[in-house]
Amino acid sequence: MKQFDFYQSGIKQASFYVADSEITYTKNDQDSQLLDKPANQQLTADMKVNPQQLFNEWQPEFETGNFKQTTRFTTSWGAQYEPTSNEHLWIQRQAKPAVNLIINQQTLVGFQISVRNLTTILVRPGFEHLTILKQWEDAGMLLSKAHRLKRRYTAMVEMRDGVKLATEIFLPDNVDTPLSTVLVRTPYGRELFFHDEFRFVERGYVLVVQDTRGRNDSEGDWLPMYYEREDGQDTIEWIANQEWSNERIGMIGGSYGGYVQWAAASSGTPYLKALVSMVTAGGPFTDTTYKTGAPLSGSLAWFFATSERKFHPEKLIRDDWEKLMQIRPLSQILVEGLGHEITGFSEFMKHYAYDDFFENMDWKTRGDQIYVPALIQSGWYDDNGVGTTEALP
Repeated sequence: MKQFDFYQSGIKQASFYVADSEITYTKNDQDSQLLDKPANQQLTADMKVNPQQLFNEWQPEFETGNFKQTTRFTTSWGAQYEPTSNEHLWIQRQAKPAVNLIINQQTLVGFQISVRNLTTILVRPGFEHLTILKQWEDAGMLLSKAHRLKRRYTAMVEMRDGVKLATEIFLPDNVDTPLSTVLVRTPYGRELFFHDEFRFVERGYVLVVQDTRGRNDSEGDWLPMYYEREDGQDTIEWIANQEWSNERIGMIGGSYGGYVQWAAASSGTPYLKALVSMVTAGGPFTDTTYKTGAPLSGSLAWFFATSERKFHPEKLIRDDWEKLMQIRPLSQILVEGLGHEITGFSEFMKHYAYDDFFENMDWKTRGDQIYVPALIQSGWYDDNGVGTTEALP
């Protein structure tokens, strides 16, 4: 029987025990359980990879000295691998997610899988130092036992104009003393972020996830970006005034979830202490709706997907885009494509030059108010070059 410990973002989540005839696992100090179909489905969602399939495919390589590869190879199930300059790391090519291999003395001792901002590790005890877990340990952040959830509740947080925003609060089991908070604000439905961001609760932070104005369960009208500076500030100050808060708030998010961070920071609120800005969207006149005055056709699909209070990603895909691109005036494209007007899009189409409307959403013009340290993350092939450039000092 071979043991593999499951870590995610530097936090131990479970242990798997792989035998010839069955796979069992223990999680959260619970008794050992059989990895049956329902359990495997849930763990696949958590881990971003199917553990039962993974163990079954690679089990022969778990025996000492069985990994004989020295150059690029393809497995019997079609997975392509090649070595790296790190003798212990073999990377998978042409796959999402890539299931990278951890090798020690011709023996497969672990797997390393990164999906967006989550990294999953499966590793034999004693070989953690061969994975990214070493960096977590060197930083003093490797956790063998996670904090648990003490309380979760929904609050309708009131903004300065009386509009209330649906806000989910997760309190960890160490909330008897005031804690720092991680805030996520999104137009895509706050429930989509509960699982992946729960790692902050496991580290002892309060997690707050909020639907932006006019989206999902929040009140108000949806006018992209227009209210995010004030709403971000009001939300942060609401958090700072809660009994469980130590008045230290950080934010994390990507794309629109990056924009809302910079917008909130430009308010000058003293309670915002850190940003994690991932592939952030830039301002609507320079990056998202217009490219310095030229209408951006790529944003149309996003307006389709956000045309209702709930996010509908299936509306991103159409087979009549070429026909829609011929419609004039541009403000009628969504009317023709959806059968009704989208107020927010129509409002943007009224403004062709940089005016007070766009200035209100341009956090860069308030850069002198931003003193918050930020981790800015992007990639060469990410569609956010302008936004990331705007975020750089």
